[in-house]
Amino acid sequence: MQHYYLVVGVAVPCLLLACPASAQTEQTAGRDIVVTATRSATTLADVPASVSVVTGDQIEGTPARSIDDVLRRVPSVDLPIVSSNEQHPTNTIVSMRGLSGIRSLVLVDGVPINDPFFGYVQWSEVPLETIDRVEVVRGGGAPLWGNYAMGGVINILTKPIDKDLLVAEVAGGSRGAYRADGHGALAGNGYGIGIDGGVNHSDGYIEQVESARGAITVPTGFTAHSAALSGNAELTSNLTARARVSYYDNDQNFLTRLNTNQQRTWRYTGTLSWTPNAGGSVDLTGFHNDERFVTNNPGTPDGFGANDAEYVQNRHFTRASDWGASLVWSQTFTGPLRSLSAGFDYRGVRGSDHAAIFAETGAQLRTDTGAGNQRFLGGFVQADVRPFNRLQILFSVRYQDFYSFNAVDNTPGGAGNSVPNSHSSDVDPRLSIRYQLPAGFAVRGAMYRAFRAPTLDNLYRGASVPGYILYSNAGLKPETLEGAELGLDLNRGPIRIQATAYTSRISGFLTYRYLDPDTLPAGFDIGARLINAGRARSRGVEAEVTWQAAQSFAATLAYTYADSIVTRNPEDTASIGIQQAGIPRHRISASVDWTGPYGIKLSPRLRYLSRTNGDPDGIYQTDAHFIADVAVSVPVRQGLEGFVQIENLFDRRYIGVNDGFTAPLYGKPFSAMVGARLKLGKP
Repeated sequence: MQHYYLVVGVAVPCLLLACPASAQTEQTAGRDIVVTATRSATTLADVPASVSVVTGDQIEGTPARSIDDVLRRVPSVDLPIVSSNEQHPTNTIVSMRGLSGIRSLVLVDGVPINDPFFGYVQWSEVPLETIDRVEVVRGGGAPLWGNYAMGGVINILTKPIDKDLLVAEVAGGSRGAYRADGHGALAGNGYGIGIDGGVNHSDGYIEQVESARGAITVPTGFTAHSAALSGNAELTSNLTARARVSYYDNDQNFLTRLNTNQQRTWRYTGTLSWTPNAGGSVDLTGFHNDERFVTNNPGTPDGFGANDAEYVQNRHFTRASDWGASLVWSQTFTGPLRSLSAGFDYRGVRGSDHAAIFAETGAQLRTDTGAGNQRFLGGFVQADVRPFNRLQILFSVRYQDFYSFNAVDNTPGGAGNSVPNSHSSDVDPRLSIRYQLPAGFAVRGAMYRAFRAPTLDNLYRGASVPGYILYSNAGLKPETLEGAELGLDLNRGPIRIQATAYTSRISGFLTYRYLDPDTLPAGFDIGARLINAGRARSRGVEAEVTWQAAQSFAATLAYTYADSIVTRNPEDTASIGIQQAGIPRHRISASVDWTGPYGIKLSPRLRYLSRTNGDPDGIYQTDAHFIADVAVSVPVRQGLEGFVQIENLFDRRYIGVNDGFTAPLYGKPFSAMVGARLKLGKP
C-alpha cells in the first residue's frame, strides 16, 4: 500500500502539470470564502469537503465563555463535555469524527496553537470579541496541514485590520463571573494596527458529586488574561506583511484548595505575502511560541479517596517552546487545471517537565524529569482539475518526516538517560471528487491517509498522585489513518445542507491500558500505561442543515452519529468493541437566530448527547443529557446593545466527567451573564 501511495503521489501531479492551462485573470468571487480546506481562497459551495463556518454573529448569539462552547454544536467536533476552564488544562482535548483524544489541528490565522508539549488547546486564549469566523474542515487534513490533522482542522480567523473599528464587551453574572473583551483597529493608507485584550474570571461551582465532597473541596475557579498586538502593511503594490504578538495567562483552582494550575504563553507570528501575477500568491509564515506551566497535584494523608485534608504531593514545572515556518505557493488558471499549489513547512518542538515529589511532611523525596525534542518536516502539492464544469477533482499529497531526539525519561518506569532517537516518515495523499448536479445538488467523495506523532507528554511525562499512577512510554510510535467519505450537498436559495458518511481506520492507535494492581508500587490502587493499540475504527454520519429564511431569521440543525471502537488490542482485550472514551454515539444540536421588532435579537441553542464512556474499557460512564442555552440582546442606542446570556436554562444536573481518575464531576449548572456590547466604526 505504501508503494502505491508513492507512485500515485508522484504520477498524478506530473499528469496534471501536463494539462494545457493559461493564467486566470478573474478573482474568486462570493461572500462565503473559506481558506482552510484548500489553503487558498475558495467559495464554500465549491469545496469538495465537509465544512462548517461559524460566523462572528453566530458566536455573539451563543452563550459562551470561550470558543469551545460554540464549537460543541458543530457536527463531528469532539470536545470534553465541560468547558475548558472548568477542568484540568491537560484534559482540554479536541478531535473529530469519533477519533477521541487529541487528533485535530487547531489554528489561529493559519498558525497552529496546539500546545507544543501536551497537544491540548487552551481555547480562552482567543477572546470571543476578536474572532471574525471559525472554519471547521472535517476529515483527514494531514496532506495539507501535517501533524494532528487526522480528524480535521479548526481555523480561528481573527478580525481583519482593514478599517477603523472598536468592539468591546463587558459582562458579569452567576458565581462571581465577569469578563471583558475588546478589539480595536486603526487602518490608514497602506497599514493597519490592531489591539486585542480580555479578562475572564469565575469563582466557579463545586463540581464533585455530593459523596466525594469534604473539607478540602472548593469550587473550580479561574482568572485568565489575554492581550495581542497585530499589524499589517503594504510594503509594495504586490507585497504585504502581517505580524502578531500575543500573551495569555490563566490561574486556576481545580476541585481543591491546593490543586492549582498556572499557565503563561507568548506567541509570535509573521507573514509575508507576495502576489507575483494575477491569480498567483506566495506566503512565507514564521512563528514561535513559548510557554510555562506549573501544576500542583495534591495527595491526602489518609490515602486515596479521603477528602478531609490534603498536601501537595507533586509539583510539575513544564517549559516548552516551538518554532516553525511555512512557504506556500499557489496559482489559479483557466482551462482544465484550475489551480496548483505547493508548500513546505518545518516545526521544531522542545520541552521539559520537572516533577518535584513530596512527602506528607513537605519534604521533597525526588525529582522526576522528562524532556525531549521533536522535529517535523513536510511538503505538499495540490492540484484542482475541472475536466468539465460540473466535475471537480482535487488531489493533494504530502511527505511528512518526523524525528524525536535528545530525550530524557527519568520518570517512574522510564528509560532514564538512554532513550534512543527515533525517526519515521509517511506519505499522505488525499483525492477528493465533487460532481455538481442540477437544482443545487452535488455529490462528493474522498479517500485519504493521515499521520500523527505522540506528544512529548505521551513519551516522557509520567503522572502520579497517591492512589493513581499513569506511566508515559518513550517507545510510542506515530499513528496512521486511512479513511474515506461520501457526501451530498445542497445549496439552493436560503437552504444549505451537508450530509457525509465516513469511515476510518487507525493503525498504532494511541491509548492507555490498565495495569494489574499487583504490579503497582506501594500506595497505588489504579495504574495505567500509554500504549500503541493494534487498531481502531471509526465510522459514522454527520449532517448539517442551515436555513436563512430571511435576513431576520436563520436556523441550524446538526446531527452526528459516531461508532468508534478499538478493533485489535492484544495488551487490553477488554477494550475491544467498546465505544471510545469521550465519544457519544448520538449528538444533536439546534439553534435559531431571530431579530424581532425594535432590533431585539433572540438566540436559543439546544444540544443533546447520548451516554458516553469515560475510559477505554467502558467501566465509567457519563450521563446522557439535554442542555438549553439562550441569548437575548436589545439595542440601547446606535452601536450599543445590552444582552443576557443563559447557559443550562433548565438547570439540568448531569455527570459530565467520569473517568475513574477522580470522583465523578458535574457539568455546569444554570449560569447567567448580563452585559453590554459596543461597536463603533464603519460597517
